[in-house]
Amino acid sequence: MPKNTLPTGLIISLMLGLVSATPTTAQETYIDDKCKQNQQLNESDRFTVTYKSEFQSKGQTYWLYSGQYIDGYAIVCISKPGFKQPKPLNIKQIQSGYIEKIAKDLRTQTAYLITVRDGNGSYVPVTQYRVNLSIPERPITTKLRSWRSGR
Repeated sequence: MPKNTLPTGLIISLMLGLVSATPTTAQETYIDDKCKQNQQLNESDRFTVTYKSEFQSKGQTYWLYSGQYIDGYAIVCISKPGFKQPKPLNIKQIQSGYIEKIAKDLRTQTAYLITVRDGNGSYVPVTQYRVNLSIPERPITTKLRSWRSGR
C-alpha cells in the first residue's frame, strides 16, 4: 500500500460532501449607532455584535448586547428579544470608551460587570463598573475599581 494515500474516512467524507473546500463562518450580526440590527450596513456604518446576554426584569425579557466598530470603539445596547425596541444603554461612562469585557454579575440576574478602557493604546485608564438593570429604563451604575492597562 502506498504511503501517500488518503485515509478511508476522508475519502468517504469527500464522497458524501461532508468536507467543504471553502471555510465557513457564522453569520455576524450588525447594528447601527442606534442599536438597531441591520445586516445591510457598510463597514464604516456598522458595529459588529460581540456580546449578547438575555435577562429578565419585572417579568419582561431583555437583551443586553455590545457592538464593536472597526476601530475597536464599542456601543452597549438594550432591547427586547429579537432586537425589538433597541436603544443605547443610557450610561455615559460605559458609552465613552472601549469595552474590554462584559460579564454577568453572579450575585443577581439583572446586573453586569462592564470593564471599559478609556483609549485604545497602552497604559490607558481602565474602569470596571457594575450595572444593575433591575429597572432597565433607569440603570444604576457603580464604579468598582480603576487601574492603568499594562499593554
